[in-house]
Amino acid sequence: MINIEKKPKILVIGDLMIDSYLMGKCERISLEAPVQIVDVEEEKTLLGGAGNVIRNLTSLGSKVSVMSVVGNDDTAVLLKQMLDELETKSFLMEQKGRKTSKKTRIMASNSQVFRFDHESKNNISFDNVKKLYAKLQEKINAYDIILLADYGKGVLTDDFTQKIITYANKNDVKVIVDPYGDNYDKYKGAYLVIPNKDEAQAVTGITIENNDKLLDALKELKNKFELQTALITLSEEGVAVLKNDKLSVMPTVPLEVFDVTGSSDTVLASLGFALALDNDIHTSVEFANLATGVVLRKFGSATVTLEEIQSDQVYLDRKLIEKNLSCKLN
Repeated sequence: MINIEKKPKILVIGDLMIDSYLMGKCERISLEAPVQIVDVEEEKTLLGGAGNVIRNLTSLGSKVSVMSVVGNDDTAVLLKQMLDELETKSFLMEQKGRKTSKKTRIMASNSQVFRFDHESKNNISFDNVKKLYAKLQEKINAYDIILLADYGKGVLTDDFTQKIITYANKNDVKVIVDPYGDNYDKYKGAYLVIPNKDEAQAVTGITIENNDKLLDALKELKNKFELQTALITLSEEGVAVLKNDKLSVMPTVPLEVFDVTGSSDTVLASLGFALALDNDIHTSVEFANLATGVVLRKFGSATVTLEEIQSDQVYLDRKLIEKNLSCKLN
């Protein structure tokens, strides 16, 4: 487990949204059109996007602040209430005409049958960038780390993202990025960007077909985008980390996967949490693997606690001991 001596103070900047689930059963087909009829029995509303990162950080015990831009609508009102319930310090700018992101999923017997989105994807205004950047300059020394949760909804513009990273570097505050799209120039100079395998192949132009190519991709990420270190998530194979120009593949938790929704949010939150406590990259990735393993066994955009991670660590340690004993007996 990681070293936990305090509650880290973490700033999340990115695209906030609401995840809504309409859950029920489907036993009929409509007479109006060949579509399923879902009898809704329950409605579940959660913070999504950067909000899910915040939920995970709060669950782990962090003191969290958030900077973002929302619309002047009912979804924004609900979002603010949910952030307040988590005791999150919110620096939110309202932008006229902007739709606060809300994703509504229709679920029948735990299977998603339909989703509709209500949101804006255009870049936030220059005036809001200016206001948020001024707030960052005012508060920078209050944070142990900054997490950028980019979902392509327009909050993390190229200019604003570079301003955040440049100013954070001047103040020795690490910036960790969950990226979106293939324009990684906007993330140049960050401490760490956490792409998956497909994203890493797209931005480096390297087909990752073996460990040599994986190492090449990690080096390309680090050098091309001036990162402090490089990391690539490999789904069920684990996480590849570059340290001292050497490849280290750290396996994920070998337990049953139920739902992958929000797993990247958990990776960002748990990795940022561990690094904010001055743990090294390998220890932090091990912690993030355990955290993600817990969340993958839950439904929807779930969160994880330190107790659950500790339980998984004990389980894995026991399995490792049993395996070693078995090898010795044989």
